[in-house]
Amino acid sequence: MKFKIPEIEYIQICLDRLTRFKPVSERYIRVIDDVLSKYLIQTDEKLSDIQMSRKIELAQTILNSAAKNLTDLKLNEIIKNDEEKIFYLTNEDREFLNSKIDFLALINLLDENTLPLNLKRLKFQNNLTSNETREKYATLFPVSKVVLVEGITEEILLIEFAKILGLDFKKEGIFVLGAGGKNQVARKYYKLIEEIKIPIFILLDSDAKEIANLIIPKLRNKDKLHLIKTGEFEDILTGKLIKNALNFHFAQNMLNNENEFEENGHAVVELHDCFKNNGWGEFKKADFAKIIREYLHQAKNPPVSDELKLITDEIKNL
Repeated sequence: MKFKIPEIEYIQICLDRLTRFKPVSERYIRVIDDVLSKYLIQTDEKLSDIQMSRKIELAQTILNSAAKNLTDLKLNEIIKNDEEKIFYLTNEDREFLNSKIDFLALINLLDENTLPLNLKRLKFQNNLTSNETREKYATLFPVSKVVLVEGITEEILLIEFAKILGLDFKKEGIFVLGAGGKNQVARKYYKLIEEIKIPIFILLDSDAKEIANLIIPKLRNKDKLHLIKTGEFEDILTGKLIKNALNFHFAQNMLNNENEFEENGHAVVELHDCFKNNGWGEFKKADFAKIIREYLHQAKNPPVSDELKLITDEIKNL
């Protein structure tokens, strides 16, 4: 066959896609098809007629051509063992994981300063176990637990509050997954329990009782669901924290009444009014979460609500 040797930048894209937290076949099929469409110039076989096992061989030959010195594939065995612990693997999944794509030789071509966490984990693996690598370098991967949340605020802030409370999600392998809204949480959970073996923690706003009732009958013993007592995630931030974060971000001292944002189930409504009245533009949850995160990164002993402490403990003990 004739093919082009992939560029280093493309090698990084492929390795990143192959090692993300997604079902194995989904990852590999996408990468293999993309490699063949971009770099395979000529083959005696008609591409549309080629079996997947042959496609794997062709793709691994093309990818490995970028590395001058191939390795003994020990890293491949580590990856395969980790995937076995995380996912319910099909025979097709195992066929992909048994490919001879030389992860170590290819990862050594890449600059560690530009790597996402899933690839940094492979770069730093060396003689450590997967968990030791994750704990030493805070690489998040391999994933050990999933926290399923409704939206962007929780995605951004849960990891920050947990770290303040002594639980480092990246060191412990705790992956926060946003469902894209409360109405998608049950569907996402149903899909996850068919795919992964590891525990799942579900966090829902207090108005999502109907969603919780859909999940509870299918809730595995290893999983846990937490329904926020009152309101939504913004309502379990203390008023003092919100006030300090906004004053810090806007370099003002306009907000003095922290009770304005106290935990009464109406923080988002009050924040909409606050932004409007102070000329800060439209209130957006994602931007607000980033403001809180910005403040947390420089604050000493920021106030954390009791419910956030409880949620963190529940995730830790899952």
